[in-house]
Amino acid sequence: MKEYRDIIDAVINIPLGDYYTATNGEEEWVAHPIQYSVDHLANSILLISSDEEYKDATKLQTTPIIIDIRPEKNILLISCHGTTVTTSMIWKIIESYLKELINSSLPEPKEIYISDIHESNLGIGHGEQIFNIDFDKVHSNHLKHLDNYQLQRLGHLEQLLYRCRELTTSTLINLVNADVDLKNTNIFRSKYLNRSDRFDNYYSFPFGVLYRTKSRLRGFNAESSTMNYRMQPAKHFICMNAHPHYRRIALVNYLYKEKIVDACHLSWLPSDHNGKSIESTKLIFGEPFFDYNKVMTLDLNVTEVRSGGQYEMVDEFYYLTDSLIDIGIETISDPRMELEGNRFITEKTWKPYLFGKIGFQFNYSGYYSDLKTFGFELYDEIFDYSFDKIKDNEIRFNEYCKELKRISEIPIKDLTSQILTIEDKILNNRNHIWNYKFPMPTVLKEYPNLGIELNE
Repeated sequence: MKEYRDIIDAVINIPLGDYYTATNGEEEWVAHPIQYSVDHLANSILLISSDEEYKDATKLQTTPIIIDIRPEKNILLISCHGTTVTTSMIWKIIESYLKELINSSLPEPKEIYISDIHESNLGIGHGEQIFNIDFDKVHSNHLKHLDNYQLQRLGHLEQLLYRCRELTTSTLINLVNADVDLKNTNIFRSKYLNRSDRFDNYYSFPFGVLYRTKSRLRGFNAESSTMNYRMQPAKHFICMNAHPHYRRIALVNYLYKEKIVDACHLSWLPSDHNGKSIESTKLIFGEPFFDYNKVMTLDLNVTEVRSGGQYEMVDEFYYLTDSLIDIGIETISDPRMELEGNRFITEKTWKPYLFGKIGFQFNYSGYYSDLKTFGFELYDEIFDYSFDKIKDNEIRFNEYCKELKRISEIPIKDLTSQILTIEDKILNNRNHIWNYKFPMPTVLKEYPNLGIELNE
C-alpha cells in the first residue's frame, strides 16, 4: 500500500500543466494553467486498500477519483460530477497516476470505470484539449484525411478514453453513462471511432439526474411540496425555459402563433449556461411570432437560475397552484445536436412527478414507453401519446404541438375536473418516484460515492 500512497503524493505535487481552449471555434487554442492547492487535490483522491477502508469510504460524499487496490479489485474509478475539481484537473491527475504506475513498475488497473451519470453526450467538453498530445496519431487510420481541427474536437470522455488506452495494455475501460440504452445508442459517433477506440463495457444509469434533483429538493426542504389541483388554477400550462435552444424556440413560437400562450405561464431566459444570448434568427424556422431575445421572468432571473441548483425548485403560485400541466422540451430534443438515438432524461421530466403535477414533455421517440417501463403510469385519460412512436423528429414535434393545441381548447374547468378524476394516479407516480429503488449498475451499488445520494 505504501507504494500507492507514495504515487498519490507524487501525483498531487507534479506540475499538471495546461489545458487548451479553442477561442474562435476553429484552430486557435489558448493554454490555461491548472492551479489547485495540494490539499485540494489530495481530497479528490480516495485510496482503498482494505475492507475496513472500503466500508468507511462508501459513507463519504461524491469522490471524483477512487483507487481500490484490494487484491481482488485493483480498479480505478473516475466520476465526472459532484466535485469542486474541474474535469480537466481530474483527467490530468488520472494521466499522471497511470504514468507513475508505469514508472514504479506497479501493475496497471484491471479495470477503469469512467462515470458520468448526469450527462449522456460524449461530445461535451469538445472546446477543451486537455492532453498535450496529437490526437491524429491515436485516431483510426481511416481518419487520416481529416484535418487536425476535426480530430481535436473530441469531448472530455473521448479524450480520456484515448489517453487511458495509450497508458495501459490490457486494462478494461468501461463507461457508466446516463443514456437509457447505452449499448445501442449513437452517442459514440461511430464515424469517428473504430471498435478498438470504444469502451469495453457500457453501463446505463438514466436516474443520476433524478437522484441529484431529489437531493437538492431535500436541501430546500421541498420534498413535501405538492401540486394542489383543487385551487382552481387559471392556466392550462406552465412552460419554463432557462436554456433556450432551437427546439424550445420552435415550441414557444408555436405557443404564440396559436395563441396558446394566453393559457400558459411562460418563462424565457434567452441565454446559455455561460450567459451568452441567442445570436441569430437562424434558430427560428418560419415566421417568428415572439421576440426570442426578450427576457420573460416568472420566479427566477438569469443569475438566480444559474446558481445553487435553484432551477430544481418550483414556484408555489405559478407551478403548484395556478397551472395544470408542466410542458416543455427536454434537453436533447434538438436535431442540430446530431444525437439521434440518444435517450436522455433530466429534471424537466422528474420534477412534475416529484411535485405531484402532470407533466407533458417532448423528447426522443419512445420516451413515454420508457417512462412506463420505469414504473410510471401514463395519463391516457388526458393525452393522446400516439405521437411518441413517430421516429421522424420533425413530424413527432408537430404532432406534439397539435396535442397541446387540443388540450388548450378544453375549458379550464372541464380540464381540471378531468385531472381530478385521476388524482390517485398522479399521487401514485409521486410516491413511486420518491420511494422506489430504481435499478443501478453493480459498480454504483458498490461505490455509491461515485454519484450524488446514490446511497440514500
